[in-house]
Amino acid sequence: MSTIIERTLRAIALVALVLGLWTAILVAMPFVGPAGRQVAVIGDGASAVRAIAAAGGVVVEVRRGATLARAGRRPGFVRALYAAGAPLVIEGRIAAGCFAK
Repeated sequence: MSTIIERTLRAIALVALVLGLWTAILVAMPFVGPAGRQVAVIGDGASAVRAIAAAGGVVVEVRRGATLARAGRRPGFVRALYAAGAPLVIEGRIAAGCFAK
């Protein structure tokens, strides 16, 4: 293989690794840290609002593709969201900048 192809493949692999790690961090962050932080439920707004209500949370803001929520200081809110049918829950402060209003 030529050097250019090898470098290109190495760069693609590195970018994929960084994006994969970033995604893993976004998914893991709601489970660690203090309770009461803002989270983002990714997916349809109506089903996200239902999952947030069923988990005992409060809707902070509905955006296109994500609904921001909070549950006071109650621990286990993220687990309750997943149990209520939330497809994906990620860190809210970071997600707030990623989804348009």
